[in-house]
Amino acid sequence: MAKEKPDEKAAGEAEKKEPVRARPKQRPPSMIEPYRPSAVWRDFDRVFESFRRDFEDILWPSRSVLDRAYSIVPIFREEWPNVDLEDRGTDFCLTVEVPGFKKEDIEIEVEDQAVEIRASTERKREEKTKEYLRRERAERSFHRRVDLPEEIVADKVEAKLDDGVLELVLPKKTPKVRKKITIK
Repeated sequence: MAKEKPDEKAAGEAEKKEPVRARPKQRPPSMIEPYRPSAVWRDFDRVFESFRRDFEDILWPSRSVLDRAYSIVPIFREEWPNVDLEDRGTDFCLTVEVPGFKKEDIEIEVEDQAVEIRASTERKREEKTKEYLRRERAERSFHRRVDLPEEIVADKVEAKLDDGVLELVLPKKTPKVRKKITIK
């Protein structure tokens, strides 16, 4: 046998002294990664939430679904007027937006702690020619009850309608005293 050269001997020993690093195990590309329990619950929640949303749309359709489905049928559209109630100390000021309604179309009923407003209007249009007869009818109505936080004097309620805004002044029966407090 041939003798090893000193350089070859030193190189062989250096190789033996270096620590062996563990290589990560590589999975074959066809192997499926195991499913973690947290991922199972997350996916289950996602599927259940999707099912719940779809089921609710069937039972209680949202306004956007109804608007798309019944956009050509005006009877299914129910609109509520915007209402503001302001406490002015001795009275309340109730403002109701009622565009398109005349004062003859509006009914107001006042109780000790509530106000009911009803309005109804109807439009009819007819067009006759030799070839056809066209009739259109439209009706709008609403009913709104506003509960008040304090009793009012029903006999002294004032109402006015100006540019589609109904304003009611509702005097309080026994106004509560308010005091301003200064900060020290």
